Amino acid sequence: MIVEAVFVSYLILMFVIGLAEYRRTKGTLDYYLAGKQLGVFLVSFSFFATYFSTAAFLGGGGFGYVAGFQWSAFLTFFHILFAILAWVLIAPKLKEIADKHGALTIPEIFGAKYGEAARVISALTIIIFFSFYMVSIYKGAGNLLQVMMNLSYVEGLAITALIVVFYTALGGFRAVVVTDLIQGVLTFLGGIALFSTLMIVLGGFEAVEKLKTVETFAGSGELLFEIGKLAPPPVMKAGMVLPFILSLTFAISIAQLSSPQLVVRFIAARDQRVIRGGMLLTPVIIGLFAMCVFSIGPFAWLIVPKEESLKFLKNPDLVVPYIAMKLFPAGVNALLLTAIIAAAMSTINSLLHMMATSFARDVIKKDSLTLTRALVVLFALIPLIIAVNPPDVIVAIVGVSFSVITATFLVPLLAALYFNSKPRSVVLSMIAALITSVVWYMLFYRIYWIYPVVPGLVASAVVFALSEKI
Repeated sequence: MIVEAVFVSYLILMFVIGLAEYRRTKGTLDYYLAGKQLGVFLVSFSFFATYFSTAAFLGGGGFGYVAGFQWSAFLTFFHILFAILAWVLIAPKLKEIADKHGALTIPEIFGAKYGEAARVISALTIIIFFSFYMVSIYKGAGNLLQVMMNLSYVEGLAITALIVVFYTALGGFRAVVVTDLIQGVLTFLGGIALFSTLMIVLGGFEAVEKLKTVETFAGSGELLFEIGKLAPPPVMKAGMVLPFILSLTFAISIAQLSSPQLVVRFIAARDQRVIRGGMLLTPVIIGLFAMCVFSIGPFAWLIVPKEESLKFLKNPDLVVPYIAMKLFPAGVNALLLTAIIAAAMSTINSLLHMMATSFARDVIKKDSLTLTRALVVLFALIPLIIAVNPPDVIVAIVGVSFSVITATFLVPLLAALYFNSKPRSVVLSMIAALITSVVWYMLFYRIYWIYPVVPGLVASAVVFALSEKI
């Protein structure tokens, strides 16, 4: 009953925020960007909460059970690095250029700089590949509600979608960022609490020595501390462990530089002082959360019974919920599991808002709030239906969708901020990145085990450079 009471209270709060922000939303600028009046804490925690979905808790936290501490180390390093670069290289210039052109979306900036082709291609890329990303988040939320409340998977999906669609469609970006603040704080504190309690239960640094003595699926626990040794069996068999780990952690982390649902927060900041404050706050909270949550997986070898290890190796997304249920009393347990659900909802709301506003403003070019709210509902339903029978585990889906988005947007975004580029160069680089990323994943990924962001970015940069010279 405690778990249900905490979760229902949280859902009621989300409903109340949606209604309150609906009353405060007066027009397009409010609905799209909260009137461009966000302060440091709202921008920073909204960025944090949008970026860290259930994939961070379930996929990022659990995959270390398979891949060991190399996963934890590289993923944490890349998260901190790209958080700093996003706020130093992207945020100030993007805010300046968006204000100059009066742009409310990232595709609109591309349109102002490079023409309609760039605007439409970027908007359609957002709609298509964010849908795939949302499948992974729905899947994580549905699985978690199965554990938390003994619901069916489909019931968990339906509850997640209903709540997020309600407050996002009604309250727009105002509701998104206010709920992000609450969800971000819950997510941050939940991650810190989970890792801290795990270390206390396992005896602190003694747990490291204990891990070295356990038997993993590949041999001695010593392998958990080595680089290039552990990964899913097909990757190990191909001898591509290090390229797989590096490219996947890189793909997930570099998204902070160019994912539209993240960088649009820079445009919504009140002024450059807010951006400077975010430069200090955001990398700190991202770094602390990453160090804690991404280190949980390997320690699960001391928690999960040996006879159950195969189940968790097949689906490492189950590792973190299992540990949370095992370690905590019902009340604390409820808060932690609610924090993981909050992580899902805070990402879904931003993706839905970005998809609906991009389609309305950049594809069909209508600023009707009624239409945009209807699009929120529509774009929530499509990935929800796919998620009923999801195509892959969370980490893989996130890596692929982030690869496509990052590869397609990064070079054009940097060009828009720092260079006077030819429109043709930008459009061709976007097309090259998108096609290369998808083709690589379909034909070559399971041969070379290098995530599509690497060939996608290479193709984008090469095509852009060649086109600039011609």
